This record gives sequence, C-alpha cells and structure tokens, in this order.
Amino acid sequence: MGGNDAINKGEVPFSFGSNWANFVRLNFSEERVDIAKRHLMDFMGLRDLKDKYFLDIGCGSGIHSLAALKANATKVVSLDVDPESVATTNKIRELHGNPSNWEVLRGSILDEEFVAQIRAADVVYSWGVLHHTGDLWRAVRNGATLVKEGGIFYIAIYEKTADSDFWIKIKKLYNRSSWPIKKLIELGYVWTVFFRTLSPAKIKSSISYITNYKNRRGMEFWTDVRDWLGGWPYEPATPEEVTCFCENELGLEKVRIKSGDANIEYLFKRK
Repeated sequence: MGGNDAINKGEVPFSFGSNWANFVRLNFSEERVDIAKRHLMDFMGLRDLKDKYFLDIGCGSGIHSLAALKANATKVVSLDVDPESVATTNKIRELHGNPSNWEVLRGSILDEEFVAQIRAADVVYSWGVLHHTGDLWRAVRNGATLVKEGGIFYIAIYEKTADSDFWIKIKKLYNRSSWPIKKLIELGYVWTVFFRTLSPAKIKSSISYITNYKNRRGMEFWTDVRDWLGGWPYEPATPEEVTCFCENELGLEKVRIKSGDANIEYLFKRK
C-alpha cells in the first residue's frame, strides 16, 4: 500500500520533523557535523565539495546540509516538506551565521511544479527519505531530474526483504499507540535485536555499537530507533529494483552501492 493511500484511509504518518527537532535540541554538536561530513566525502570518494552545488532533499535536521557547507560547497539548498524539519534546519543555519550560500525551502519532491523551480545540482543527496514520501519511484524520478550533467545522485533506500510486511504492521501499530506504548515498543525492539540472546559476546558488541553509534553518520541511536519504528509512509525496494530503475528508466550510471543495517546507499552519476 502506498503511503498516500494509507494516510487517506486515516492511518497516522510519523512526525519526522518532531524527531529531528528533538535530535538537534538534545544531541547536536560540531563533532557530529564533522562525522557526517566525513561519511559524505568517503562514500562519494571526494576530498571536498569545492565549486559544487549541493542539494539536500529531505534535509531533516539540517546536519548534512551543514556538513556539505563545511566541505566547502559553493551553494547548498535544503528542502523538506515537514515544517518542523524546515524550522530545525533554519535554526542550524542561523546558529552558523545565516550563510548567504545556504538556502532552506519547504516543499515536496513529489510536487513537479515545486521541483521545476529548483536549479539542477552537482550533488543531489537524499538519505533515507524518498521511501517515506508515499510514492518512491516518482520521488526518485523527480530527484534525479535535479542532477545536472556530470553530477551525482546519492540516495539511501530501505531494502525490501521478507520481513518488510512485518515492519509495516509494526510501524502502523507504533504510530497509533500512546506515548507509553511507543516507549515499550522501542525497548522491545532494542532488546530483541541487540540483547535477547544473552550471549556475553553479543551483549558486548551491542553495547559497543550503541555507544559508538554517532561515529557512523553523526546520528543518535534512539533518534534512529524512533525513525525506524515509526517511519511511515514506508516503501522499501531491492537493490536490483533501484539499480534497474535508475539505469534503465532514468539513464544514470551506477558508481557504487553499499549495504547498511536497513538502508542501502547508492551512488549514481548523470552521464
């Protein structure tokens, strides 16, 4: 079921913006920005973004837009449909002196009129966003139209697995639950995934994973737990589906694919 259909039938979408606002309020640091910058540069195989225009689709907290700016991007445009994400990104921008080469916009990647107003970029980045729009393939297509000739398209999409239908049920349950039930679901998830085996080696590795979580992308463990459990709409795809669509339908060239915990990272280039 597509996310838009789900919302029309009264199902509750997740408040991504609220989750990111809490992340910035409680966990933002320059260290996390530097980690995010390093992750960006490492995956793209670049030393910096000098002379490049960086477009962040679904900017969320704004941390990766700031990371791009710190990587010397000539221009950064951040966009998000969620007003709280836009406000949070603007807050980060203001804290860093309101740079004139950083613009924050509110709009949907599914809105062709809005997309048509945005200039094509050297780097189009959208991490863990397009599968939450309610129309994954339209979102990917619209995002790809914003990649200029010779530019790169860096996206991360949840992987479709045999368990995807199960997670849809969990996400629906989580979003319609009260705050105390949400907390129980979060704790139950962490227990089941990280500690249920009671193996000393597993417990040690899980504690290390959680403690050092920010070193992966600059994110915070519990923020991402809430994002995973609540993230609805939700439309995962297999690596084969994403690669085939981007290469055959959109004329992009695959550069790199990297698997993660749930998201698959993709790097494509506009020929």
